[in-house]
Amino acid sequence: MENVKEPACRKLRVMIIEDDDTIRKLLAIEFKRRGHEILEFADTAAAMLILNRQPKPGLDAAIVDLMNIGYGGNMGDWLRKMKEYMSIAVLYYTALTRQQFDSRILDKPNIYYMHKEPGSIKQVVEKIEDVC
Repeated sequence: MENVKEPACRKLRVMIIEDDDTIRKLLAIEFKRRGHEILEFADTAAAMLILNRQPKPGLDAAIVDLMNIGYGGNMGDWLRKMKEYMSIAVLYYTALTRQQFDSRILDKPNIYYMHKEPGSIKQVVEKIEDVC
């Protein structure tokens, strides 16, 4: 009898908002490789346009570049105002250190921070899988 390994977690639907094309594509590739569904956006305005549509797309998590053009760091608050997204995990993935941004952003449930550094793409995916 063959030993079949169960997936680490259920299939997730993750939104990635990242203006760096390379980082966004690498995140998308790693999530898809693990069987997750991705919505990719280069900026918050494009993401907000899609998220305001009816019916709203389902999401389990959002990865947001904190310094993204436009709404950036406020994206978590914006999502929390919509009943469909109130409880999703939001991970701010940024080149800023914790000391460089308003840490009050993290004082809400299901809000996380990860510093962009070489090799951190896999850690982002693992964090999202852990919290979802």
